[in-house]
Amino acid sequence: MENDSIREVLDRYGKYTSMTAGYSMWPLLKNQRDNIIVIKNKDRLKKYDIALYERNGKYIMHRVTEVHPDHYIIIGDNCLAKEYVTDDMVCGVLAGFYRKGKKYIDCQNGKGQALYARIWVAFYPLRRLWLFAQRCGRKIKHLFTK
Repeated sequence: MENDSIREVLDRYGKYTSMTAGYSMWPLLKNQRDNIIVIKNKDRLKKYDIALYERNGKYIMHRVTEVHPDHYIIIGDNCLAKEYVTDDMVCGVLAGFYRKGKKYIDCQNGKGQALYARIWVAFYPLRRLWLFAQRCGRKIKHLFTK
């Protein structure tokens, strides 16, 4: 199994687990902290689902913000760029994750996650301002820590 791709694991077993890697889904998922559980999706994705998809040989996990008949618009929670993803690119959907290896967060049926997703997507237009403020804060902190 060690040489199988994530898509092959999902096709064979219907489930894939891994430690998170990357920052595109912050603050929901933190790099190298959370253990994700991805399941093979049987139906089309829904708005607010967190899809695992393959693009240019890399696996990416971002949130569905719009569903269209022939594609999805997907954006990482910590990203600005919209991506257009088709069903054949999608490998699976995030079922849930273990935060710090302990607390399980259900992304399919959890009411807290549903509320978080709706708020996060609704505030997408303000995300550019939020990310700019974060960068400014880091620069200011860096100036005072020299």
